[in-house]
Amino acid sequence: MRFWCFLFALVAASPALAQTTPRPAADTRLPVAVLDARGVWARLGQDPITATGLFLAAPNLPSRGFGGNAGAHIYPLRGRSVAFGIGAEGILAFSRYEPVDETTKKPTGDIFKRRLRGVSGQISLNFGRKAGWSYLTAGLGPMSFESYKELTTPTTLDGLRTRTLNFGGGARWFNFDHLAFTLDLRFYRTRAALATPGTAPRGDQTLMIMSAGFAIK
Repeated sequence: MRFWCFLFALVAASPALAQTTPRPAADTRLPVAVLDARGVWARLGQDPITATGLFLAAPNLPSRGFGGNAGAHIYPLRGRSVAFGIGAEGILAFSRYEPVDETTKKPTGDIFKRRLRGVSGQISLNFGRKAGWSYLTAGLGPMSFESYKELTTPTTLDGLRTRTLNFGGGARWFNFDHLAFTLDLRFYRTRAALATPGTAPRGDQTLMIMSAGFAIK
């Protein structure tokens, strides 16, 4: 009888025991690392120095480019709602302009192209939890920004070794356990460059780059 009384008392007490036993809190900090892949819309501007080098009117210089961006980031310092990150990114964007006769709608001359490409190291300050966070970021790395006629595609990499500063911010939303939607707005401060045998010159410019895509943690 004493055994059954003891067993009954143990079963009756177990719900109360479960309620008072502390449970480990879920870790809501940012993940250790993420990978990004985004489509890019680039506002390349209509630099009059570049337009003159191509014998174009500045409004005819192609100013909108499209391409892609990829990056990897790790977060060595992670607090409950703030984290410091380091990483690396690469970007590639193109634009194109072909003069067309307004009457016949047929091409009338050379095709003009612009190409933006580079890589950079990044640091970031991140705010939020692993389900979603925003960030401010800055980076520096070699970048080329070339404007040229299609038949004179540059073989000399115009300014590829020029270190270019970029800065901006964005956000990631993890609606799935390991997959997020991400947005990013970035500004690249490109330097002036002289003409080369295959490319037009350019002045100092600040390029605006918008991108959207996916992140994996």
